[in-house]
Amino acid sequence: MEKGRRLVSFTEEERGRVRYVISDVDDTITADGRLIPEALEALWDLHRSGIRTILLTGGSAGWADVYIRQWPVDAVIAESGAVLLTRENGGVTYTPNPVIGDDYGRRKNAFLSEIPEAWLSSDQYARIYDIAVDKSRNIDRNEVFRLTERHSAFFAESSIHINIWFAPYDKWSALKHFAASHFGIPADELPACSIYFGDGLNDQPLFRELPLTVGMHSVEEKRELFESLPLYITDGGGGRGFAEAVGKLIVEE
Repeated sequence: MEKGRRLVSFTEEERGRVRYVISDVDDTITADGRLIPEALEALWDLHRSGIRTILLTGGSAGWADVYIRQWPVDAVIAESGAVLLTRENGGVTYTPNPVIGDDYGRRKNAFLSEIPEAWLSSDQYARIYDIAVDKSRNIDRNEVFRLTERHSAFFAESSIHINIWFAPYDKWSALKHFAASHFGIPADELPACSIYFGDGLNDQPLFRELPLTVGMHSVEEKRELFESLPLYITDGGGGRGFAEAVGKLIVEE
């Protein structure tokens, strides 16, 4: 099936199989850094319909703590797969990715000592495991990638950040692990019961591995940069595209 098609509607089979919505956050649920009303209402529509929502974001653990406490979602996998946040006994539980080694903090601090603080995201203080370089600042991209290579770090690029980390995980591998360990969904069953929403280059592992995927309109605007496209692309951007897709997914009988 050709990918990168305009989202007009979902088939009855596609709607019927979705039990889990997995979604990026920045510029997918949010628009220009804000949660707009129609996107929040779409999250509540998913919750009321019985579809479970798992956020999968390069955003900080600090922001993820807000999402899991304030939004109608079931779990948040933050910092590109480093940590899972869930509700438990009236509080929030943090579960780190088991591939993170004991030397992680040393390696992160060594990298931070060499990169200009002015290049870092304003929420770097709220990050436990990763480093986020703010693409809107006057950064030297070649120097960022030189440091990444010299420190044997991993990286992915979202619409707003270059995220850098120090263990062999990404959004897809982390989703497979946490879906199995906390939701009882074997990796080979994920494609049959989920849909993924995203907008950036760092969403490509999910666009590639899951058959039912939706990209926000920004994917169309930067189509030539993507090696792996989503199945569908919305007319709206950011949270408007998310609300558009959820509205087509949940059809009133």
